[in-house]
Amino acid sequence: MEINELLDFAADMGECLLSSGAETSRVEDTLNRIIHHFYSGHSEIFVVLTGFFVNIGAYTETIRVQKRTINLDRIARINNLSRDIVEDRADFESAVKRLDDIKKYKPYPLWVKTLAVAMSCALFTLLSNGVWSDALNSFIVGAIMNTIINVLRSRGVASFIVTFLGGALIAALTVLIYNTGLGVSVNAMITGAIMPLVPGLAITNALRDIIDGDYLSGGARLFDAVVVAVALAAGAGSVMYMVGYMSGGILK
Repeated sequence: MEINELLDFAADMGECLLSSGAETSRVEDTLNRIIHHFYSGHSEIFVVLTGFFVNIGAYTETIRVQKRTINLDRIARINNLSRDIVEDRADFESAVKRLDDIKKYKPYPLWVKTLAVAMSCALFTLLSNGVWSDALNSFIVGAIMNTIINVLRSRGVASFIVTFLGGALIAALTVLIYNTGLGVSVNAMITGAIMPLVPGLAITNALRDIIDGDYLSGGARLFDAVVVAVALAAGAGSVMYMVGYMSGGILK
């Protein structure tokens, strides 16, 4: 094993973790453990939200991470791989092959994710004091919303615009269903349908980074979550305002 091979392996692992939504502290700790297991010399790792650099001996590599998502399954698989390496249950060659398999592993198909999102919307509606008819409506709205959002993301539409349109779509569909007499509480339906878009995990990771003393990445991640929340509220709020202004009625 050459140092440049170890450097490429560490960079690939760090990129997979960071692009999958892992905290910066987790990325740094994982790469430090991997590098120190195979190399006893000097090494440095610096990770921020949008990229990182790895230095091993006389070699340095910088990685820019532009697209980030939430993929807890990939993070868990890489964590298991790093534990196997540190505990000598995997040598370098097998570790490289396992990492390639993790990178090639296909996520759940769109219909499975859409079904999960729709069920989450229905359950959150029930938790928001909605009735079963409201939950069914949120199920339908959530399925439509997730399908359209995935199409927009696949075409490279900016995250702020996608979230804004998602919030607006949820509010518009919910109000349309409510006005046809198929729903009881428009507030419960909107609350349930909008929950899968709320950046709860991003806020949690931001707080973890801040608690760990990584104020740069934690602050950036927190600001990113706030921007998403603002876009979501603006999208849904603008539709509700226009509906209320045009109808002059009160939605319950």
